[in-house]
Amino acid sequence: MPGGEHSRRRIGTARSSNKIAIDLAPLRTSRDFRTLFLARTISVFGIGFLVVALPIQVYQRTGSTAMVAAVATVIGISAFAGTLLGGTAADHYDRRAVIVASRAAATLGFALLAVNAMLPDPRLWIIFGCAVIDGLTGGISETALVAAVPGLIPPDKLAAGAALMALTADLGSMAAPALAGLLIAWVDIAANYWLAAGASLVTTVLIARLGPMIAERGHDESPIRAALSGFRFAAGHRIVGATLLVGCVTMLLSGWNVLVPEYVTEVLHGGEATAGLLFAAPAVGAVLGSLTSGWTGSIRRGGRVIFVATLVSAAGIVGAGLVGATVAVFAGLAAHGAGRVVSDIARFAVVQAGTPDAFRGRVSGLWTAQLTLALSLGSVVAGVVSSAVPTRAVFLVYGAGGCLLAVLLWCVLATLRNLDDSATVAR
Repeated sequence: MPGGEHSRRRIGTARSSNKIAIDLAPLRTSRDFRTLFLARTISVFGIGFLVVALPIQVYQRTGSTAMVAAVATVIGISAFAGTLLGGTAADHYDRRAVIVASRAAATLGFALLAVNAMLPDPRLWIIFGCAVIDGLTGGISETALVAAVPGLIPPDKLAAGAALMALTADLGSMAAPALAGLLIAWVDIAANYWLAAGASLVTTVLIARLGPMIAERGHDESPIRAALSGFRFAAGHRIVGATLLVGCVTMLLSGWNVLVPEYVTEVLHGGEATAGLLFAAPAVGAVLGSLTSGWTGSIRRGGRVIFVATLVSAAGIVGAGLVGATVAVFAGLAAHGAGRVVSDIARFAVVQAGTPDAFRGRVSGLWTAQLTLALSLGSVVAGVVSSAVPTRAVFLVYGAGGCLLAVLLWCVLATLRNLDDSATVAR
């Protein structure tokens, strides 16, 4: 009997662990999803070098946080336009071809940034031009990729697929920013851009090897009409629309990286290596959140999970500014990343479960627009906060605004707050 009791305890512990650990079933059962997972991990790893190199290069040349925010804004606006184009294209053309074409163009843009950085006097206008290319291609490819994922895995594995795709982004962006700061200190900024270009090239080749990814029913509308019909669907869906609205908090909080260069210089008195470490902090928290996301596949109150995780994300930024020490900033930004990724996983599952495949490209365009326009909108908000309050207080004020907005939406969006799994497809 004691042996049997011990065996039952071990089984119970294993089942509990399985509910916590990330669900790897999509990787085991779908070859195409495995390829997509690998390609996106490599792509985001390369982009991790880019997102550190760009703000540091611009700040070094101009000494202006506002100019850093301006470049980020250009990327965000261009990416927003890319999501609209990509959403319509993903519902009309082969999603694989859309991804391949956009990643190939991105590779050329990254290479141009590298060549420009190697000039004796790098041109700021070239940086802005490449920011447009980066934004457009990123918005198009990400939208088509998000629309393609649900067709590669079973409907009951949407949360697991979302967690794994989030993990691709966070694994790449966790190590790359820290390495990018060291690479800038030891070599130069151009090396970061060359690495980004190489990673994008590998991604392009991997995606090209996949099979066709065509929507179940393509639309015959003009691009503008198709985009408008997708927007009307999302806005008229009580759950999908509310879920996308909560994503506005994530958008506003996405400009934290604009604050890092000045905060590191003025408050922490650090250099490029410290900045790279802090750029990587949210990804560290996000990876931990993804790896322990197994429970998200069985949640019934998805709306509450979305709200709580969003609030944790905002509170993490508040925590980053409480002490003014590198360790505290790192911990706060890591908590921000953990809350953000759980919110993303839950929101992705809710949105995709409520969206027919014929609309997935365009709704995925709205989803991706939030992620891409977030960089622009969040950077503008962060820039305003930076200019209005002392440097030491920027993270406190910025995060507090996110907390207030999350609480307000909790009070207003009762349908999403009370959501259970049987209501996901309700209008």
